[in-house]
Amino acid sequence: MYNNEQKNEENFWISYADLMAGLLFVFILVIGAIVIKYLYTQNNLEREKQALNLSQEEILNKNSALKKIEDEKARLFYELAQARNIYEETKKELNTANNSLDEKAKSISLNLAEIEKLKALLLEFDLKTKEQNETNERLSAEILNRQNIISLKDEELALLADKLLVQTQIHQKMVEEFDITKVKIKNLTGIKLNVIAKLREKLGKSINIDEKSGAIKFSSNILFDQNEYKLKEESKKELSIVLKKYLNTLVGDKEMRKFIESITIEGHTNSDGTYLSNLALSQQRALAVMQFLYDSNIIDKDLLSTYVNSSGRSSSDLILDKDGIEDKDASRRIEIKFAIKNEEAVKELQNFLGKEK
Repeated sequence: MYNNEQKNEENFWISYADLMAGLLFVFILVIGAIVIKYLYTQNNLEREKQALNLSQEEILNKNSALKKIEDEKARLFYELAQARNIYEETKKELNTANNSLDEKAKSISLNLAEIEKLKALLLEFDLKTKEQNETNERLSAEILNRQNIISLKDEELALLADKLLVQTQIHQKMVEEFDITKVKIKNLTGIKLNVIAKLREKLGKSINIDEKSGAIKFSSNILFDQNEYKLKEESKKELSIVLKKYLNTLVGDKEMRKFIESITIEGHTNSDGTYLSNLALSQQRALAVMQFLYDSNIIDKDLLSTYVNSSGRSSSDLILDKDGIEDKDASRRIEIKFAIKNEEAVKELQNFLGKEK
């Protein structure tokens, strides 16, 4: 509506300016006609004056005509003056109209500038409003998403709490079983210590018994000649006495026998020679001791076949001195050791318990 009123006002002033210009043009034409008529009258007057010189009568006639002309001239001057006044007034009105049009144009320009500013402000406001709406929508979506995540987290926490309760119960049960296992290990360990103590009691101090494993060792130099696997005759008597006491203590007693898993006769060599040749020699020497047990009837053969076995270890388990250097004489040996039932499991559990501590 504002633009329509503005356009109507502009059209009015343009029409008014066109009207004033048309009137001015008409007045100029009138003045021009008066001037032309005046000049034409002046020429006629000169001609009349010349004609007056011809005759007095004509002069009198001319005077009369001149008077008419003077009157006409006076009237024309009056009309010219009026036309000038009208022209000046019209000019003033045109100037006033032009000034008014300039002011209106300036006002319209100012209004248009203000309108453009308002449009720019409105556009900026619309953009900011749109951005704010988009931000609000994004934040609302994020809030909804976070609420969903929180809901899922709450459900996960509830599930984890249930799982934790179950795991706690399982852990408690494992702790209880672990404590029971420790007691069993302690008992089994105590059994082996009791067996070793029994061996020391039966064998006395004359035979060296390993305090941790309960094993006994015979030097190969005593039992065999160099690179031989046949038992020396002079060593058989001492070997028979020691093996009889050792084996009878372990498997001859029913109460002790129920804890024994196996008894192994191990042959060992030093690092001289190849591994395979030493393996063959160590196996042959261990088998020779085993054969001696069977032939000497030191212990019941059924017990021997049930509990006793032989094995060659070659140079895989050397004995080192305090400087870490191989003791070749000590490495050449026959070693007899026993294992209680579940001993390997006990060792693994002991290692595990050691790590836990």
